[in-house]
Amino acid sequence: MKKKTKPPKVGPKEHENEEAVDEFERRWIVLSLDPDIARYPSKEIEQGYFDGQADMRVRITDGSTAVITRKTGKGRVRTERNRGVSLGTGRFLLDSTGHRLEKRRHLRDGWEIDYFHGPLSGLVLAEIEKPTVAELDKVRLPIWIHSAIEVTGSLTNRMLARIAYDLRGETPTGPVRDLIVKDVPKIVLTGGPCSGKSSVMTALRTEFGDLLHCVPEVATIVIEQVGVKPPVDDRMGMKSFQRTIYRVQLGFERGSNQQALRDGRSALLLDRGTVDGAAYMKNGTRDMEQIFRTNIQDEYDRYHGIICLDVPPQDIYEANKSGNPARYENYDQAAAIGHRLREVWSGHPRFRFIGNGSSWEDKLQKVRHQIKELLKSA
Repeated sequence: MKKKTKPPKVGPKEHENEEAVDEFERRWIVLSLDPDIARYPSKEIEQGYFDGQADMRVRITDGSTAVITRKTGKGRVRTERNRGVSLGTGRFLLDSTGHRLEKRRHLRDGWEIDYFHGPLSGLVLAEIEKPTVAELDKVRLPIWIHSAIEVTGSLTNRMLARIAYDLRGETPTGPVRDLIVKDVPKIVLTGGPCSGKSSVMTALRTEFGDLLHCVPEVATIVIEQVGVKPPVDDRMGMKSFQRTIYRVQLGFERGSNQQALRDGRSALLLDRGTVDGAAYMKNGTRDMEQIFRTNIQDEYDRYHGIICLDVPPQDIYEANKSGNPARYENYDQAAAIGHRLREVWSGHPRFRFIGNGSSWEDKLQKVRHQIKELLKSA
């Protein structure tokens, strides 16, 4: 018989406090600043992020206080709910997270200057908060920050924690900030089965070869060349299959980004993006967030623009399907997938839908135009 043990004591009530606040903030990667920042008050921060759809973290400050935070919103405007917990609870939760970071925060004139430790050593981030968006718009860098790159809408601490996780045990060949700042824009070319993505990709590779690094569809490679077929009648098996596609997709994107930088390309053109997987799941993006251990906003933030192609009429679909062994859907299924792809991607701020038009050349011309517009805005 197992010996019963008493449950651990709960910390004092005063540790369990909660508040909700609106944040209006901007963020920069610092390239150069006055070294005397070290004279200003500072504190050590450890924080880790929980898997799941909510942006939740646990933070321990100076090894003495712990807070759990849940954030909503994006960019300059966010709302956060903070709950203070006992230090023991905070340490237990932090040790349970995989994506973590450590930093020393200096406070000067209302600015928070974060010097990161560990895998992110060498990275310096500056943040400032204001009571309103109008006041935030007026913010200019102080003279003691000599140069910096604003990353308010493109970089979060959650993303940095993921990068830290990927870098553990690695030796970067250059400054860590280069891994973050030097990132070519990613344009996703998506659409239902036989919508023409491969043909469009071939045409664009010829026309924009010096500007675009083209990345083929991961799912087709896994199905055709690895021989792993999607188990359409096995829900759990399909989840595992989509998780595999997601991880391979991220690997393709990281490797392609580095190659594009070496080759001086302006953007990646991807035949499929990570959010495509949600179209093959019963509950769409909700399932995707759970299965991939991510959130939809982080996935949208990976990509500069989305071009979604319409599924062709049935006669054209049937003709094209016969030449593609990776296609297992009938026309109704293909049309449904096309609709779901349009639905899961439509929340992206640069989502563009391309209908079939009067001809194949008309469809291709519309894609050309959107590629040029997205390259201009990158």
